[in-house]
Amino acid sequence: MTDIPSFINPIWNRNENGDSFYDLTSYNDWTDSISNDEISQNHPILTPAILFVAKLFSQAEFKVKNKRSNKYSKNHWLLTLLENPNAYQTGSDFFETLMFSMISNGVAVVYKKRITGFEDEISSLYVLNYSKIKWPEGLTYKYLATTDADKFFKNEEIVYEEHGEKKSIKIKDLMFFYDLPNCLNKNPFKVKSRLDGLKQTLINTKDSLIAKNIILKSNGKELLTLDKDSLHLSPEEKIGAENLINVNYGLSKTRKRGLITKASLTWKSLHIALRDLGLDESTKVDGNIVYTALHIPKDILSLEAKKTTYNNFKESMVSYIQNEMQSSLKAVIATFQKELNSSGYRLEGDYEHLPIMQYILKERYEVISLKAKALNDLLRTGVPKEVALSMCGFEETLKLGEIQYLLNSSQNQNNEQQQETNSGGEENNE
Repeated sequence: MTDIPSFINPIWNRNENGDSFYDLTSYNDWTDSISNDEISQNHPILTPAILFVAKLFSQAEFKVKNKRSNKYSKNHWLLTLLENPNAYQTGSDFFETLMFSMISNGVAVVYKKRITGFEDEISSLYVLNYSKIKWPEGLTYKYLATTDADKFFKNEEIVYEEHGEKKSIKIKDLMFFYDLPNCLNKNPFKVKSRLDGLKQTLINTKDSLIAKNIILKSNGKELLTLDKDSLHLSPEEKIGAENLINVNYGLSKTRKRGLITKASLTWKSLHIALRDLGLDESTKVDGNIVYTALHIPKDILSLEAKKTTYNNFKESMVSYIQNEMQSSLKAVIATFQKELNSSGYRLEGDYEHLPIMQYILKERYEVISLKAKALNDLLRTGVPKEVALSMCGFEETLKLGEIQYLLNSSQNQNNEQQQETNSGGEENNE
């Protein structure tokens, strides 16, 4: 018996003639039979799309700044923890899993494992499988909003069951990273996922690919139908007729070029042109819906196979990192800052080190140059130093020597640009 894929649910059915059979081609319920994490890891379009977002997110660079001195600490314990969160993952693996879970479930839950005997020290961080969490009964947002909220966090526990093992974990030892807004449902720790609105699209995509596979396997086959009332040749008559008519040149002994019979035969080719079904176009449309849900621009990822210019890709990538990745990273950092309670220090993170982000350095330097010119003009007209610095966006504590350095740097940059312009003009004249 052929094994039935786990995502197929056989459905019993019966036709008008009373014949009973199981329908194995119904895939409409496969998203309901498995968790969001499994869907995210087993879809031909969704999986690579989420992986693209997660891998890009995991490339963030973290820093810890002292709030008093405004200097960065290179050996802070929080940086060490984020670089080596647990024995199974590097920092990059951890944040890739974190973002993957956030998109799949709408929320990622991280377990802060503490050192035994030292409740204030955290030894490792683990991203939990959201579908394996069992919440305590009576957990509602209304209850959390009461004065007993602090007591609840200290005493209530969730049960985490995976691989046959159960572990009770206090809610105060969990961190929650939300992709969709929380506190909109009865349980504030349970939210909807982007995938909930995409399930029909995911089903359509998978059905289209399965239909395409069925057609490819059936193409090349032929169907012969025989009229049961037709007269047949005897074996001897058939062999004699074929020997007179058939020419076996170029064929093996078991193959013939013709068929001799008195029966009424009907021949039909089972070949179907895929372009007539529009399955590929349907898959492209569904795939672009998935990309849109993940806010991925078409100039970065697209199923249309259309060429895009490097400048369009570059600008789209920079915009995507600044507007999507940086905002997601900011929310994650805010959760770490609040939950880990690193007093006196501030956690920061960005993507400025990525090669693609060097594209905006020129624009940033041009802005600084314009600000320095404006500051120079204000100081020359007699505007007080503090007022001029404030108007140009500089800190009022900036010293005069630093101001002069900015002005000199701006002037030197202008001179270099002027020399390049002049040299370019001379070359053209030659």
